Amino acid sequence: ACGSTFDPACNLEPSTLYTCSGQGATPVEGEKCKEGGCTVTNGDDKCNTDPCTCPGSGTAPVCGSELPLACHALANTIYICPGGSGSKPEPLTECKPGTQCIKKPLPEGAVCGAANCKCEGDNEVCSNQFPDECGLEKNTIYKCTPEGTPEKVKQCDATKSCVSLDDGATCVSNDCKCPDDGTVCGQVFPPSCRLKNTALYTCTKGGDPVFQKDCTPGFCTSSKATVAATAVFLASATDVCTEACKCTSKGPACGSTFNPECNLKPSTLYKCDGPGATPTELEVCGAGGCTVSNGDDACSESKCTCPGSGTAPVCGAELPKECNAKANTIYHCPGGSGSEPVPLSECKPGTQCIKKPLPEGAVCGSADCECKGDNEVCSNQFPDECGLEKNTIYKCTEGGKPEKVKNCDTTKTCIVIGDGAVCTNKDCKCPDDGTICGEAFPLECGLKTMALYTCKKGENPLLEQDCSPGTCSASKTYFAASSIFVANAAADVCSSDCLCPGKGAVCGSSFDPDCKLEANILYTCDSNGATPVKGEECKEGGCIISNGDDRCATSKCTCPAPGNDPICGADLPAECNADHNKIYQCPGGTGTEPKVLAICEPGTVCIKKDSPEGAACGGDTCDCDGTGEVCSSAFKDECGLEKNAIYKCTPGGKAEKVKNCDATESCVKLDDGPVCVNNDCKCPEDGTVCGKVFPQSCGLTTTALYTCIKGEAPVFKENCDPRTCIATKASMGAAAAVFEATAADDKCSTIDECDCQGQSIACGSTYPDKCGYDKNTLYKCEGASGKPVAGDKCAEGECKVNVGDDKCGTPAEKCTCPEGWNSVCGFELPEECEDKLNVEKGAVYYCPGGKGTLPEIQEICPAGLTCQTKGPPVGAACGGTDCECKGTAERCSSTFPVDCGLKENTIYKCSSTGVPEEVETCPEGKTCLLIGDEAVCAPNDCKCHTDGVVC
Repeated sequence: ACGSTFDPACNLEPSTLYTCSGQGATPVEGEKCKEGGCTVTNGDDKCNTDPCTCPGSGTAPVCGSELPLACHALANTIYICPGGSGSKPEPLTECKPGTQCIKKPLPEGAVCGAANCKCEGDNEVCSNQFPDECGLEKNTIYKCTPEGTPEKVKQCDATKSCVSLDDGATCVSNDCKCPDDGTVCGQVFPPSCRLKNTALYTCTKGGDPVFQKDCTPGFCTSSKATVAATAVFLASATDVCTEACKCTSKGPACGSTFNPECNLKPSTLYKCDGPGATPTELEVCGAGGCTVSNGDDACSESKCTCPGSGTAPVCGAELPKECNAKANTIYHCPGGSGSEPVPLSECKPGTQCIKKPLPEGAVCGSADCECKGDNEVCSNQFPDECGLEKNTIYKCTEGGKPEKVKNCDTTKTCIVIGDGAVCTNKDCKCPDDGTICGEAFPLECGLKTMALYTCKKGENPLLEQDCSPGTCSASKTYFAASSIFVANAAADVCSSDCLCPGKGAVCGSSFDPDCKLEANILYTCDSNGATPVKGEECKEGGCIISNGDDRCATSKCTCPAPGNDPICGADLPAECNADHNKIYQCPGGTGTEPKVLAICEPGTVCIKKDSPEGAACGGDTCDCDGTGEVCSSAFKDECGLEKNAIYKCTPGGKAEKVKNCDATESCVKLDDGPVCVNNDCKCPEDGTVCGKVFPQSCGLTTTALYTCIKGEAPVFKENCDPRTCIATKASMGAAAAVFEATAADDKCSTIDECDCQGQSIACGSTYPDKCGYDKNTLYKCEGASGKPVAGDKCAEGECKVNVGDDKCGTPAEKCTCPEGWNSVCGFELPEECEDKLNVEKGAVYYCPGGKGTLPEIQEICPAGLTCQTKGPPVGAACGGTDCECKGTAERCSSTFPVDCGLKENTIYKCSSTGVPEEVETCPEGKTCLLIGDEAVCAPNDCKCHTDGVVC
């Protein structure tokens, strides 16, 4: 017998199979059921081997996006779980074009509507189609207005429910009986009747509706111009089936609200002339995507929208920069891709937001596998590559290796509260009375972790107080499932997020920036709610956020600010010995160890891009020679090409646009050309594929092989580094072709790094240094085999890396950068630069293309200062020629010669004696900049911190 069939007071594990030797015997613990849970049957109960089961909300309706990936459920369909948690979900309602499935508090669970409060057009709708935070009256009909604000029409009687039909809304009886004879759609009955809205029913007055036929894969259309309760079943009730890809009502509808098999563009607005009409393209929406609303859908003007992962949680660092999101906050997207993100959980000091494979999306934890101290933590706080058991409590150790404590039952979720971890029920119900923090419930319940909730046993928690911008402090030192709601649970209170979350060592960088703590200091926390005490100052490697006690890094090879964006090897510290032609990622953000994300192929270089792109493989010029197709991301931002588009190179060297990728897609470059692929990071088919067939935002390594199962997240199989991964497809013209039969042939390359990787004309500088090829010579390859053949030798620094075929530029004689990417003084450049660049000897130049390329001016030194040579990685900076500094001006230490012995990255004040006086050392994450006669510590995050026009 399943443990779930015993009284809860018995404290048996619901998803464990118990053996009973007879009536009155004590149940003996047997098999612990895995993901599928324990299935109750007539006869012997058994463990379910099917991973597609209903989540912990029980019998309440649920959106397809909330079900396990193994269900291959449609995101826009509502499912019902007749057997409760652990049973097999069944489709109940398919949301019609123009609406989407949105999550609602229990007992509703899910409805077809929209995730915002907008309501445009002249439609009538039910209040339950809006999120609860819109504050509309329950069970009420509203009318949309031209201003986009819903206007109350009438409230339904307590014996009736508001239902939305194709041409309006009406109040219908809750008794689920037929009020008259006729053939009607299931949608004319309240959701509580559990009839399918895609089906036709035969009605006899006073009787139960009898199933006649299911319209799927189409819809059932109630075509009534004016809907009132009495009109529902009159002669005009000619309810009919409508084809799946046809309109079901009049008005604009987003392509994302149609079945994926219709092949409509998700971020395009389509015109619908009425039920049964064919949708016609009305407008291609821009970066903001298409917004689903109650009423008319519309293109969004906002650039702050959720990425393609849909309703899964997402770290603030993954959102567009227009959102001004906090990197250490988890957001969720109730309206899916293209909707506006909403804060869900703020990661407490000592943790950080880390990206996880779907459906998790994001959690508060750490990006490494170490766990020191005596804290208890959940396994989901660690990266998947740490290999810990899912949904399990672990204990940190002095040795840093997490030690398993216990597995949580499949009906429960591991959550961290205060100073401990606990297995708590997934049903999102209050187990007792009390006032409790939202963090005491699983994240999938959609409660704010930084808010207080009022609880009544067996009911849904009700929001009492949002603690933002502070946090919710759970005043308990150790948690077990039974102690969450003991008497002192009422002591849960709102507190400052600048106080300690528990006992241990915590990096200053993990506190909110408003707390003004030093990012690179390790603070000591004595208890939950204590004031952090300044401790050890971490040196060059920075402070590492870890599960358990945070720590100072021992390596100098760590990621610089802003942290989460991909980064070129050339921008990493010299101690990393990074390859300049590789893209690295920093899963743990600033101060953590970088990992290889992609290798740029011969003929391309790593180019710096705006956040959040960070870096891409492409050309160092805006030229595009040859006949190949490329993604616009392969060009530098200043080339001014449209974002996320496919371009074709032309014989004239110009890039010619082929097509834009939809806002729900990303352009990715494969071995035989570019293709637009979905941003959801899920496998569309089974197969073994290279990481490069997914968007870079998915964080997969392009040089690695992944195993794919349709509808699930790709699973790491093998890393091909230092060689590349080959996606062997002859034609990449459509996203569907990515996973055709040949996808199983994706494999690690056996070709040496110094051999031809494919057809190309490439500068020798784009091959690895160990190959020994001349950087100024063009090398030709006819295919993926053999050694590249040397061709034209360009003048020094004039082998131009283009998007497409590389070529020799205008001879530059000898005017090239002498060393690497470091800045250089004008007087250090070759004499030939005098004529070519009209060089100012006292100015600072930089070398975006590295050694052997043409220098570009970076800074003209202000009066009284001249260019001074510095050690790497600075290279050169404006400053004085000696150690004296008279007057009242402030200067950065970088403006003084190195042999003056001043502290690095420090503000000094000039004095009457000429000896510079120390004012302030800039903290980790900030750099001293000279602005006029004032020196300031400016953030390294490359973002605007106020509005205005600045140098």
